[in-house]
Amino acid sequence: MNNFKLDNEPKITSGFKAPEGYFDAFSDKVLMQLPKQESKVISIFSSRKRWYYVAASVIVLLISIPLYHQYVLNQESVDATVLEDYLAYNTSVSEDEIVNLLDKEDLEKMKVDFNLQDKDIEEVLESNSNLEQYILD
Repeated sequence: MNNFKLDNEPKITSGFKAPEGYFDAFSDKVLMQLPKQESKVISIFSSRKRWYYVAASVIVLLISIPLYHQYVLNQESVDATVLEDYLAYNTSVSEDEIVNLLDKEDLEKMKVDFNLQDKDIEEVLESNSNLEQYILD
């Protein structure tokens, strides 16, 4: 391979030449070709879009809050009838076991106190014309 020295070899020209004084007035020519009117500036955050976003977020909140409360209430509360049905139809749990699990406070809450006086009973019997219903029951 021959040694190549860049300084000794003749240089290749591109063949393109700019006319003399071309770049002196170039910026003035380009500026004259630009349009005189300024373009309209459109803001990204237009007020109309902002109100649409606010309205959409309010609607989402109005829909989600009741749904959330309904979802939480359904999970936290156990329906009393479902619980009673489970205890009534579950044959492996006896009444004695249920009573043993209840506290004294629970038993006192379940206690029903009928304070019926003889006068009250007589008034009900006098006002009701269908006495056969009370006798047969």
